[in-house]
Amino acid sequence: MTAAETAFLELLRKGLEGREPDHRLFGELAEPDWESIYGMAKRQTVCGVCYGSFCRLPDPLLPGGSLLPRWVARVNAIETRNAGMQRALSELISMFRQAGLHPVVQKGLSVARFYGNPELRESGDIDLWLPGDELRRGTAIVSELDSTPVRHPDGSISFSYKDFVVEFHRTLVNISNPVVALRLDAYARRQCVAGGYGREAIPSPAPLLEMLLLDVHIMRHAFGNGVGLRQVCDYVLAARALDGKYDRREFGHWCHVLGISRWTALLNEYAVTLLDADPAALPPPGREAKGRLPVGKLHDIITQGGNFGQHLKGRASRPGRSRGSKLRTLAMFARRSRFAAAVAPAEAFWNFVRLMAGQIH
Repeated sequence: MTAAETAFLELLRKGLEGREPDHRLFGELAEPDWESIYGMAKRQTVCGVCYGSFCRLPDPLLPGGSLLPRWVARVNAIETRNAGMQRALSELISMFRQAGLHPVVQKGLSVARFYGNPELRESGDIDLWLPGDELRRGTAIVSELDSTPVRHPDGSISFSYKDFVVEFHRTLVNISNPVVALRLDAYARRQCVAGGYGREAIPSPAPLLEMLLLDVHIMRHAFGNGVGLRQVCDYVLAARALDGKYDRREFGHWCHVLGISRWTALLNEYAVTLLDADPAALPPPGREAKGRLPVGKLHDIITQGGNFGQHLKGRASRPGRSRGSKLRTLAMFARRSRFAAAVAPAEAFWNFVRLMAGQIH
């Protein structure tokens, strides 16, 4: 590991913890090292998190030249975008609630609350789950706005609102295996009613489902286009904040039912190794995974492609929904099929079936 990579991880770890980084790792860094650190932070969409610990360094250790003002400008842009997205989300939640719907916020804007400075977490789109028939009713409401909803092969629906992409998801946790997906969806709907979703300003999934959602989300992207450290940060901070707020044995049971126990064990090991996560706070995989897990392969996927694989050579700046994009996703899954089969064989099989069906449609 280079000096720049070591310093980058130190900034990220201490940024997640809200602590001062080790000064000894920054004293000998040259301008090219700092440019490399900034580049890694951008690829992994963690500039804001790293900036939190970056600001704790004494002035003599800070980089010179144009890097500092560029980093500050990027952080200001992150904060501005997050503020606008929060306003848009609040309006959407209010609109749907008035119509008697129960929207649940997924991923980004839900997990941002676990960060010491939520406004510094870089967000992508606004992701919402509308349980059961509410998806159809929500789509009808959206159709009355100045934006035409677009239906996608996986059943999701996207539209534009206040210059932000909003996506309705058919299920809370996106599992490819059709049999267990039905069981999980039924469980999520029951929890939606029993847990009183919709009372919070940002209605989030129940703790167990939130952890399962983040776990599976990282897995699916690792199998396909790729995933970045930002998503692993989400997982680590959510696990820390939600520890003791859900039944760990039940979580392990669902990992077993979904066939992702080996994957969850791998993700936990990676989080401990790279981000110094507390292993006791991470959710249990359900049963002990046997054999050597490909931690190095997961690290390659994350470091080479960055956030959702957008920095892979030849990849467009933003993943799309075109046929070409679907073909690229299928090709990436084929390249990572051995990795997928090693950590979640049943889900890897059904994911492949789903991707092939998407080519037909």
